[in-house]
Amino acid sequence: MIQFLLPLLLPIWLFAHQSGLSYIKITEDKAHHISVVYKTPLQDLNANPIEIHYPHECFKTEQFPHDIHKGFIIQKYKLECSSGGLFGKRIWIKGLIKQNRGVLIEYQNPSLKQSRLLRAESPFILIDAKSSKLTLFISYLKLGIHHILSGYDHLLFVLCLLILAKNLKALLFAVTAFTLAHSITLASAMLGVVNLPVAFIEAMIALSILFLARELLQTQQNTLTKKHLEYVAFIFGLLHGFGFSNVLKSIGLADDALALSLFSFNLGIEIGQLLFILAVSLIYYLVKRLIKRPLLEIKVYVGYFVGILSAFWFIQRVLAF
Repeated sequence: MIQFLLPLLLPIWLFAHQSGLSYIKITEDKAHHISVVYKTPLQDLNANPIEIHYPHECFKTEQFPHDIHKGFIIQKYKLECSSGGLFGKRIWIKGLIKQNRGVLIEYQNPSLKQSRLLRAESPFILIDAKSSKLTLFISYLKLGIHHILSGYDHLLFVLCLLILAKNLKALLFAVTAFTLAHSITLASAMLGVVNLPVAFIEAMIALSILFLARELLQTQQNTLTKKHLEYVAFIFGLLHGFGFSNVLKSIGLADDALALSLFSFNLGIEIGQLLFILAVSLIYYLVKRLIKRPLLEIKVYVGYFVGILSAFWFIQRVLAF
């Protein structure tokens, strides 16, 4: 019965992944009048609040009523600072948690656009003309790596591909097909070419994992999925790409570096995915050498574990329709 109890031992897996990312857009005109739009996820309502700290010479002159739109609390207000506005000054965020919170901040004046993803390890931005796009590239790269490594549903799908692959060649084809597919739909969704309901996509992702979990329990060696694993990985990879795009849609991409931030986020996903594959491959090798259990029996345990978990996610997400 242990295969039925495993999901209960890891309750964090039941919630898949959430971004916990906020978005701040600051616009300053030639007269140094400053407008701020601050979007924070509804899921952060019960979390410790994020505090935005502006230079001490800045103060609010007008506060607009809060609004709720597409899962975000929208706050708008105006600032006035000393002569020179925000240029050359620092904005910092207090209250970020390393694992799951961050702020994408965009600043714009008539002669400058600057963007940065603030995380716990670098919670500030200096408004100056010397800011490099490399900073934004690295920020989105880290976001992509963090997202895939904390996205347990995506990782379970990759885990199933690893176990189902008959050899290294089949594994390379399957992972490449999965990567190509989710890269296509990630870019398409972010550029507005294709748009699908978030709840539907999340439910279908759970169903794709459940499908592979069932394949793990099949004793036949030549099922259609096992013979053509790369095609299955490509088809389901299209769904997972839409799932990745939901994170970026929730915070937005930097307007002045759309292609760069999209590319670096996707690259981060691939790096995180590769790290996961290497780690699982090492664990698999150690299991074969150290644990005197039939590999088929281990595969059955994994199949039940993944199947129960993905079935829970599927039901949970369908009920959210």
